[in-house]
Amino acid sequence: MNDQTPAAASDALSNNPARLPSAATLFGSDARRTPQQTIFVTMTPKGGAGKTETADALEALASLGGRECLLVDVDDGNRGLGRRVGSEEVVKIPWTTSATDAAAWIERDAATAQCLIFDLGAGIDSAELPVMAFLCSTWRILRDRGARIVFCAVVSTNAPTSTFVQRIDRNFGMLGDVLIVCNNQDGSKAFPEELAARHEPQIDLGQLPAGIQAVRLSRRERLSAVLQNPQPEYQFASAMMARRILNFAVQAPISDFAGPEALRTLEEAASRGPGRIFSVIRTRAHARDAVITQNARAAAAEDALLLPQLDDAQILAAAKDFRREVPALRRLLRS
Repeated sequence: MNDQTPAAASDALSNNPARLPSAATLFGSDARRTPQQTIFVTMTPKGGAGKTETADALEALASLGGRECLLVDVDDGNRGLGRRVGSEEVVKIPWTTSATDAAAWIERDAATAQCLIFDLGAGIDSAELPVMAFLCSTWRILRDRGARIVFCAVVSTNAPTSTFVQRIDRNFGMLGDVLIVCNNQDGSKAFPEELAARHEPQIDLGQLPAGIQAVRLSRRERLSAVLQNPQPEYQFASAMMARRILNFAVQAPISDFAGPEALRTLEEAASRGPGRIFSVIRTRAHARDAVITQNARAAAAEDALLLPQLDDAQILAAAKDFRREVPALRRLLRS
């Protein structure tokens, strides 16, 4: 038997964007016409909840949309943005940086960027660290110069959220908008009930199979570069990444920021993937094109077997195909 339901296994490879919750846009149509500087800040209450994945997705939208994007790593741990995309691709801000350095830092590093993405260390928003005073000063200066600031409160199915979003809204709501990013990390969609009562707009980051995530993490470069230059044996894996970012991008809170150029690029990249798959992709080896191709063949054989109104001969032929394709997939998964 396959190790997850066919519908669940195919979510990440579907050629149709997921049915997504509606919410008011944060940017409005002017985001497509006005070269306004946009600031994203990704924050989580604990490590591993998806803040750097969110920063990764936002970078792809900004860069694929033609914006100059500055990545700012404010995570002193081992899960920061620099570790994911390469230290040469980020500006690192030590936690000892003083508020008095804010104006000079902006002129040196941030004056020309159209989009800035700050990836904060988990939980540092509630810590009494010099860098928080620096960041608040930086954001105030940029806001006063016309920048739009969005604080992405990233929540996952494995992280506490009861006071986190409330704290972000209380501490930073006067500087910009607060956006709740729901990271369906384990596929359960078991988010805390209190999120439904929050007034902030919410957006679904979706889920990426572990094997496709492993392909992403094997390349220390920006996600935009990974999507535009897939590895030879992992074309379908890149298409799955693109599908996830596309489903993220079309949601109302962020769609106007993404813009038509990024959406066209993502749609083209996502279209290179197969349709439904039969079994979940758990490892990087399972994410190779040859394995995903067979995974899709097994799914197609199952679909053919389940078609309504088949006569006896058609059922026998479909069953024969199914008995051939599924064992072939299992042999590849074991190899």
